[in-house]
Amino acid sequence: MLPNTLLNGVIQMNIKGLLLGTAAAFAVVSGAQAADAIVAAAPEPMEYVKVCDAFGAGYFYIPGTETCLKIGGLVRGQLNYSNGPLVSGATAGITNPGYKWSSYGSSQYRVNINAKNDSEVGTVYSFIQIRGYAGSVAGNGINTGSSYNGSVAYFNAGIDAGAYGFEVGYYDNYWTRFFGFGGYTDDGGSYAENINSYAAFYGKVGNISYTAGVDDFTNVAGKTAGLNAAVKGAFGPVEAALGADYDIAAKSFGMKGYVSGKFDIVSLKLMGLYAAKANNAYAPADGFTLLVGGKVDITNKIFAAADYSYSFKPKTWNVVGDLGWNVANGFAVLVEGKYTSTKVSSGFLRFERSF
Repeated sequence: MLPNTLLNGVIQMNIKGLLLGTAAAFAVVSGAQAADAIVAAAPEPMEYVKVCDAFGAGYFYIPGTETCLKIGGLVRGQLNYSNGPLVSGATAGITNPGYKWSSYGSSQYRVNINAKNDSEVGTVYSFIQIRGYAGSVAGNGINTGSSYNGSVAYFNAGIDAGAYGFEVGYYDNYWTRFFGFGGYTDDGGSYAENINSYAAFYGKVGNISYTAGVDDFTNVAGKTAGLNAAVKGAFGPVEAALGADYDIAAKSFGMKGYVSGKFDIVSLKLMGLYAAKANNAYAPADGFTLLVGGKVDITNKIFAAADYSYSFKPKTWNVVGDLGWNVANGFAVLVEGKYTSTKVSSGFLRFERSF
């Protein structure tokens, strides 16, 4: 039998051990409950946007796909001038000669969306451009019906396999883009730009490119369709192109060609156009039209350009001059002036942010 003193010590030790064990158990339980209260659910896996360098700068993969996307555009503020009426009305030929200055018609924004992906038959691509215009115009104090409010969309899609390709859309038709927009000024001189629905075959073999297409001109009064085909070659700093067209509605055959070259800071271009009859959608005038253009890169930020066009029937001409300044990456200023044989002078001052 243990002495009372020793027995009391054992009892006290057992009680202390029981209390400490119970406290520890409560601590574990309460700690687990506290942890359960603040632990968040495991985050879902996140798929980050990846850069796509297969098609040039600015493209990124659409998450979960093999399609590369590029988003760009511009914001343009432009002040136009003309000594002739800038606005012609739809009512009884009303014009407003007081509107020699205007910022409505050409101030705009554009949003461009390019999507491309590789496939077993080549690069599949699509392009969408949305343009928005602000402001409305009036003549002699009354509404003429001419308005720049709202927006317009252009688009195309195709397959490019290098040696061959196919494209459909509603945009500057493939024929226009194949030959370029006239000379080197923003106006481009006389060259007949076509914005319409079209389908075109095209391709490139070595330094030779070709195209053949059909255009739907039903968006132009009195027009139905047109056929075109052209070939282009690059030979060092010199490039040459030649093509033939046929306006079905006008029953007019035509031709178009140019020779251009870039020599250090100077670029030169000589373009010729021919239409067998008037109103050929592919030509600016009946008969022959010649265009001479030049551009000088004064510095890596400043350039000057000029285009001169002459049409033989009727005998008319115009001259256009540009002075451009790329102020900073994505911001440019352009001044353009134009004078024609009909004694009309015009021009603009443009500020443009592109991205």
